[in-house]
Parts: sequence; structure tokens; C-alpha cells
Amino acid sequence: MSSSYHEIQLHLGQDSAQELTALLDQNVLPDLSGYYEVLYQENRPSGDHTTLVLYFPMDCKDCRWDLEAILLSCGIHDYHIDESTIEQSDYQEAYKEHYRPFVLGDGFAVVPSWYKNTEDDLRFGDRKRIYLDPGLAFGTGLHATSRMMVRWLEKNPLDGLKVLDAGCGSGILTIAALRVGASRVLAFDVDGNAVHATRSNLELNFGSEYPVEVIKGGFEINDIQNFEADITLANITLNVFLSARDVVSQLPGKRLVVSGIIEEQKQDFLDAFPQWSLQNEMQDDGWLVMEFKRS
Repeated sequence: MSSSYHEIQLHLGQDSAQELTALLDQNVLPDLSGYYEVLYQENRPSGDHTTLVLYFPMDCKDCRWDLEAILLSCGIHDYHIDESTIEQSDYQEAYKEHYRPFVLGDGFAVVPSWYKNTEDDLRFGDRKRIYLDPGLAFGTGLHATSRMMVRWLEKNPLDGLKVLDAGCGSGILTIAALRVGASRVLAFDVDGNAVHATRSNLELNFGSEYPVEVIKGGFEINDIQNFEADITLANITLNVFLSARDVVSQLPGKRLVVSGIIEEQKQDFLDAFPQWSLQNEMQDDGWLVMEFKRS
């Protein structure tokens, strides 16, 4: 991995940012190394504007133009871009400034690794901890899809169940699943950064021993059918579900909980997967979490 990144700070409206991040999470910019939204900053613009900070390899010559082409295709014209070069160590310090401990649901607290065992950690009392260092992987717990999935897990303990975590990102759902009683987890992601982050965060939470296998890959991996999961947790986008329709239709186990779907896509998902019967759903900021049982 390069020791430097090309940094693009993209200043735009919050609605536009939400639309763009949905696309970024579908890997529309394959050269994108990672991104985060500036959430805590003294001089953060007020109103409905926000800043996305995106990182690309230094040898990516067309990254700005590729990004602007996507903005244009989305009809996003009100934005401003700042560009710079940043060292990997500086990137790691930069996102730490914008990621702080917070309460999630009724009984969880998400605590960045650099706050572990500090006063900011101890003030959460007996809440279940999810210690995270997301690095370049998606999944800080701040996005509505992650928040709802953790809240679902909180209300639906997985005592003794085997869990498939599809698109594990930072490992937040794998960690939460273990915290609510899962006996074993198979986690996978197509992004090598995510695989590395999940393994690191598991060690951060559980030490060197944990009942999880983390694999780089997508729904095509043979380990899925061999694992015989009781339930699948999938915080991924509709396009990914549709591209793996045959596998998703035949996932092991009788339960499936999906996120990463916006309200307007609900019927498209239901039409594509009639094998799965919708049991209940939650909505947050235009995103859905839906629980299914096999019909």
C-alpha cells in the first residue's frame, strides 16, 4: 500500500452527499481507497452542507474527473472541491478528529480504538462495547444502515446461532452479533481493506481468540453454502443483491436481515427475491432494514 494518498475534500449539500455515498458504497469508483464524512469540526459549515473526504492512490490520474463525472450524472452541480496530498499516517490522524464515541441503541456503545479504556469509554457504564478502528473500510456505525442493523441485533439476540455477515466492512455487525450471543460467524467482503479492518477490530474486541472466519470475496465463495448459517446479515446495496440473485435466493438458513436498501428500492428487492417473506422493517433517514424468513 502506498504511503501517500491523493485527498479530495468535496463540499456539497447533505442530500447530495447521501445520494453520492450510496453510489460510492456500490464501488462506482474502483480506485477509491476510502472516504469519510466530516462529522465533528469547529468550522463545519452550518445548514444543509457537509464535507466528504475521499482518498485515492497517488498514481490515480483521473480520480477527480471520474468523481465529477458521477456528480454530473447525478445532477449534482452545487459543490466545491479541494485537493491535496496526504501521508498515510496523517490520514489516520485526520479521521480520528472526526470520529468519537457514541451510544447506539439502548445497550451498545461504539468506541474508536484510541478511546478504549479512557474516561470517554468508561462513562458508558455497562453498555456492550464495539471497539472500532475503521481505517479505510466502510462501517463506523454512524451510517443509518449500520445503526439500524445494530439496533435490530439488540432486539433479536442470536443465542447460539451461526451467522453469515455479508459485506462485513469494518466488522461492526460481526462484533455486535457476538456480543448478543452468536456462536460462530463467517464474515466476507470483496474489499481487502475491509477484511484487514474486520480482523484487526475482532482482535481489538476479543483478543486473539474469536469464533470468526474472515474471507476476501463476494457471494461467489464456496464457503457460504458449506457454513450452514442460521441467519444472514447483509448491509449491502441493491445492485450487489441483484448481481448475486441466485446465491441470495438460496442462502443457508431460514432468516435474512438486509440493509443498504433505500425506501424507493423496497419493491425491487421484494420482486427479485420472492423466496424471502418480509416479516418486519425499520426506517431511518430514507434507508430500510428488512427482516425476512424463507417462504
